[in-house]
Amino acid sequence: MEIDEVRGDFKPEIIPKETQGDIDDYEEALHVLMKFIGSMSSALEQVSGRGANAIVYQAGKRMGHEAGKLMEKTDDIEKALGEMGDILGKEFYFEMWKPSDQEGYTTENNGETSVKLLFMDCVVRQALRRTGLPQKGPLCYLLYGYMVGAVEEVMDIKGKLDIDHFGPNACLKTLTIKWGGK
Repeated sequence: MEIDEVRGDFKPEIIPKETQGDIDDYEEALHVLMKFIGSMSSALEQVSGRGANAIVYQAGKRMGHEAGKLMEKTDDIEKALGEMGDILGKEFYFEMWKPSDQEGYTTENNGETSVKLLFMDCVVRQALRRTGLPQKGPLCYLLYGYMVGAVEEVMDIKGKLDIDHFGPNACLKTLTIKWGGK
């Protein structure tokens, strides 16, 4: 399966005529879906409390492992993140980030490698803004799990993703991988 098949290059001309829809119908449906997902996330959090984050994280991690199976195995974190960026595309656009006084993107400490990721355009953040929900809740944990699952699958390592900062225009996260298998 190719990356374009995974992401699906949505083009108005491929909308089946049987649906009698146009691109504006799909955009409206997307906004309704974003509200629905936001409401579901809020309800899950009310019912499950903080356990909602763990549930959604595990679901995202499972999805990430499945997506990771479509990528080439590597032990190069920058290559793995580049491929993940291709698959996540515009919907979860991120890039590696480093402070100006740091030489490279990665740092090493006690057998772990860390890299900072700046998420600048995220459909989760947009859904939360549309529904008036705060960031760092269950929907965010879906993306965290997805990133960790994909990296674990591609690199055959154990990983975690921590939040450094979240805001209306970007979120900064630290991905840490532990060498030596899962």
